Amino acid sequence: MGITGRTSARGHRPAWLSIPPGRRLLAGAILGTLALLASGVGSVSARGPKPKPLATRASCPGVSVYPSPNTKTASPTTQISFRNASALAVTNSGVTVTGAQSGVHSGRWVADSDRRGASFYPTKKFTAGEKVTVTTDRPLCGAGGNSDHFQIAIRPGPLAKSSPAKPAPTPTLDQPTTTYLTMPSVHVPQLSVAVTASLGGGYIFESPQGGTVLGGPMIVDGKGNLVWFEPLPPTVVAADFRVQTYHGEPVLTYWQGKITDGHGNGVDIVMNSSYQVIATIKPGDGYSADLHEFLLTDSGNTAWVTAFNSVGWNLKAEGGPANADVLDGIVQEVDVATGNVLFEWHSLDHAAISLSNQDYQNTAEYDYFHVNGIDPLTTGLVLVSSRNTSTVYGIAKGTGRVVWRLGGKQSCFKMGTGAEFKLQHNAVMHGRDTISIFDDEDASPDKDPGRAIILNLNFTTRHATLDRTYAHSGLIIPAQGNVQLLANGDVVVGWGSGHATSEFTKHGKLLFDAAFGTAISSYRAYLDPWVGTPTTPPAVATADPSSGGLSVYASWNGSTQTSRWEVLGGSSPGHLTVLATVRKHGFQTSVHLASVPALVQVVAEGSDGEALAGSAVISSKS
Repeated sequence: MGITGRTSARGHRPAWLSIPPGRRLLAGAILGTLALLASGVGSVSARGPKPKPLATRASCPGVSVYPSPNTKTASPTTQISFRNASALAVTNSGVTVTGAQSGVHSGRWVADSDRRGASFYPTKKFTAGEKVTVTTDRPLCGAGGNSDHFQIAIRPGPLAKSSPAKPAPTPTLDQPTTTYLTMPSVHVPQLSVAVTASLGGGYIFESPQGGTVLGGPMIVDGKGNLVWFEPLPPTVVAADFRVQTYHGEPVLTYWQGKITDGHGNGVDIVMNSSYQVIATIKPGDGYSADLHEFLLTDSGNTAWVTAFNSVGWNLKAEGGPANADVLDGIVQEVDVATGNVLFEWHSLDHAAISLSNQDYQNTAEYDYFHVNGIDPLTTGLVLVSSRNTSTVYGIAKGTGRVVWRLGGKQSCFKMGTGAEFKLQHNAVMHGRDTISIFDDEDASPDKDPGRAIILNLNFTTRHATLDRTYAHSGLIIPAQGNVQLLANGDVVVGWGSGHATSEFTKHGKLLFDAAFGTAISSYRAYLDPWVGTPTTPPAVATADPSSGGLSVYASWNGSTQTSRWEVLGGSSPGHLTVLATVRKHGFQTSVHLASVPALVQVVAEGSDGEALAGSAVISSKS
């Protein structure tokens, strides 16, 4: 276990590692210019003329419109979004919307919350397969004029049959779990820690799922002690659980829903520090939120989300029918306050079926692309990771055009020794020319172990070289996983379906290592600082020890501020006295009392001795 490959010898920690990973001011030299967009992109060849350097910045003079010009897979309930102009200018720009079959559409306007655009919501649906023309008095990005033409998705053919959802699990003990008297009937998936760490005041964020144990979002400390867990109903799971910023405040975010055939149908959740849901976010245009990405921008005003949509698509060239059931991978930026779509991208319009490494099967929806990661950059590029083409795409936000491809069948970069990856997840740019990728690698027949890799990208020579690699005892990773670069230079790796989570120093020393049981996985894992202040009261329970006296148990699900517990007892609620004060130990702290009071209560105390909250007063015989 540890680091392999070439390790950077720059000596000092790069300045970009001190910037929080969520800030996308890190993305300087990756963008293509309009000239590059016009000329298209191609694969790197060892022969022929020297390739043009990939340009450093792209811009789009004019108003961006979504669905983008020439989209062929738009939703029948799509809104039409205009960006990069004031909301007033957009709504007064003489917009007309006409469907080739459905005719002229009336509708309502909703201004974006930042006033930099607006969305038109047609009163009626569009007709499947029809061409829609949008005309304004302003030039539209990628349209070559003032008119945008897009097509509504064709309904898929009847051939494909999706696999049914998994049957509802029942909580059993077939996987390692922990139970607590203060949280009865809850079997918490056990994260067994092999290498403990202080984690620098942070916590590990997991979303266990699988087996027959109910999963949900979970926080643990560096010793594996539970901090917070919320079990979800049967068939409902959580994914992508982490700390983000919403309106200037730290929040918990995760996806919640049902998973069928590797893609999700659900919503994205935002919780405040008291574990109260303060926002529920979903994609626009009638799509359901997919599990693979939920990323709030630094302001918290917009969210980047993924979605899948089954559409009819011509697969004759791939040996399939003319109207096959194909999954379109969708990326959206959504205005949290209004639900307006600020950006929309469809894989079927920009990534050819021939790029897929998945063979067509006529028994299920064809998931040729499988979008599983987004990284929006402030310089106009959006990175999109596609598992089933083993490619990371650099996309111009203004038009949706592909600027470059990294990896896969038509890479614009020549992949250096050890730099190639397969079935990857969680591609994130850092600085001008560095990208982190979780490389699953589990592709028959070789089934190489999964790894976390850091690549250096040279946009002048179009070469990708391996900087360093992090490995974990040859784990085979069929799916999932992520790489998180911390501000201090450490690297956190969630091993996905490999069940484990690790933290390394930049140079590969293992600092933390933990794992679930073999049937439990976590889509991603993060190490983040967090202050939890639950509004629910602490919990108390009692038990009669065999040696006499009374055992009192105290816990407070989600509290990160509790340092000590006071145990109070007495004959009536108004006459309780302090019987013991002990330091908190793990999630559930036990205290032995020599006497047996009629009533018991516990009170959580902070580090300076202040009372934080008290439990209910219960009978010692409860």
